[in-house]
Amino acid sequence: MKVKYFDIFGLRGNIKMSVNPPQCIVDADFCIVMGGKVFQWVGIGWTEIRDATPKDDETLPLVLIPHCSHCKHYDVMKDKTMYCFKTHKRITARKKPCKDYSEQ
Repeated sequence: MKVKYFDIFGLRGNIKMSVNPPQCIVDADFCIVMGGKVFQWVGIGWTEIRDATPKDDETLPLVLIPHCSHCKHYDVMKDKTMYCFKTHKRITARKKPCKDYSEQ
């Protein structure tokens, strides 16, 4: 199962997790896989438990960190370049998505 980054961290940090955590995380004993590591919610934040194993990838929720390639405006052109239809420009992968980022 996959979980979006903003479903866990919300817009302002860990507030969403402490108030209303997603049910799949509650079922997994408050553990997630993010960036190849297993993290567990301990009430005030996330604690790194260990490196993720292939079994963890199947059983624990995987957090998708926002990336331009997940955006609905993203497409790959014939010459294998990334293109954003919202800005009408060729793009490169960014560490943070742009202000027009949307997965819907």
